[in-house]
Amino acid sequence: MKHRLIAVVVLAVLATGCAAGRAFRKGQESARNGDWDTAVAEYTKAVQASPDRPEYKIQLERAMQTAAQNHISRARELEAKDQLDAAMIAYKRAVELDSTNRLAAAKVAELERAIRDRIEATRPRPQIDKLREQARTLNQPIIRLQER
Repeated sequence: MKHRLIAVVVLAVLATGCAAGRAFRKGQESARNGDWDTAVAEYTKAVQASPDRPEYKIQLERAMQTAAQNHISRARELEAKDQLDAAMIAYKRAVELDSTNRLAAAKVAELERAIRDRIEATRPRPQIDKLREQARTLNQPIIRLQER
């Protein structure tokens, strides 16, 4: 009975080690291919399976930094093409990967404002605003009723 328990524990440790190693190798392959988002996912699996392996953590951090920079570059391209929604998503992903990146966080806020302003600009103005504008352009004084 005791030997079975030991065997099960040894197999579990080996399986975890194999899973971590497999995920780490997939992460390395993805990094070599320039697929940094997949590398981050695989390195994350490796770190979760073997949190005591510093090389896994180092590679995960490196992949996260590189992926964040790639998302920022892509966001800039999208922003230049006036694809603000897609650019904002790319900046948000960069912030998820590197929460210390103030540039990306600021760009998210800036694009949210720009998108909101564009939406507001396309909405029809209320009738009262149109009447006020007409009154201003005619330069007529507004009649004010006084209380008696």
